[in-house]
Amino acid sequence: MSPKSISPKLWQVPILVLLVGLCGVASAALLARYGLAAGVSPEALSAWRLTVASLALIATVAAFRLPKIAKADIWRAAVAGVFLALHFSTWIASLEYVSVARSTLLVATSPLWAGLLGLVLPSLRPRPIFWLGLAFAAGGTILFTSQSSAAVHRGPPWVGDLLALAGAIAIVPYLLLSQTVQRKAGTLVTVTWIYAAAAAVLWFYLLPMGQAVVPRSTNAWISILGMAIFAQLIGHSSLNYALRHFSAAQVATATLLEPVFAAILAWLFLGEGLNWIQVGGGFVLLAGVGLGLRGEPPPEAVAP
Repeated sequence: MSPKSISPKLWQVPILVLLVGLCGVASAALLARYGLAAGVSPEALSAWRLTVASLALIATVAAFRLPKIAKADIWRAAVAGVFLALHFSTWIASLEYVSVARSTLLVATSPLWAGLLGLVLPSLRPRPIFWLGLAFAAGGTILFTSQSSAAVHRGPPWVGDLLALAGAIAIVPYLLLSQTVQRKAGTLVTVTWIYAAAAAVLWFYLLPMGQAVVPRSTNAWISILGMAIFAQLIGHSSLNYALRHFSAAQVATATLLEPVFAAILAWLFLGEGLNWIQVGGGFVLLAGVGLGLRGEPPPEAVAP
């Protein structure tokens, strides 16, 4: 399906879904900090978040009696779940070492890794305008987060930096595999398998450790339910839906908006103000994301 075959009004729908998804994903940093402050480990927060989301999706799939997924696609979804589990556990852990703005800035470098992967895999190679858009978006992100205050660190900040970068790299294969599975299975079935696989991976890690992984505080469950609903079911599911219309590199580029949305949420709920440098950086970032999204035609249509 080419862009010319899509009416302007219909073309706006996936963009709106993508923006809604980014807003949902941006809420994860604040909610995760809330859970970490309640004494829940990054791995446990990730596991419970994915478990709650998976159970809701499994009930939905069962109610609608959607077609079964092929075995090959089950394996692809399982591998995608492994990378999603790695993304969540490393990124949430980084919040114990660096500020929300610094962590989200580093985890938003995923388009760089997606573009570099395109240098190895010709089928994923982006057009030159993608790199121009990425340069604008990266510059805007740096401007937007350069004025952020530092957080109280648990340990050396470079540990948090490495954890956030590991989370950024893990996003790329997760998006690519999800896009592949969706072409046959559709978005709802795909995310159900991926989220369930990611939850299983984290539980296989946690249970043999003998840790007390059941949260006991109300604040912890507020964090978990908030991440499951807003960041996972709305946020990541919307990003997966956007893969029906945009390439994985384009969706990764759009995630550069996450630090902006996270800062806006911090302004609204934590009273952290924005200065003119950050506002200007936000406009540069928006322009870069716009170029990145126009840098490639949408992928072929996939199942709903």
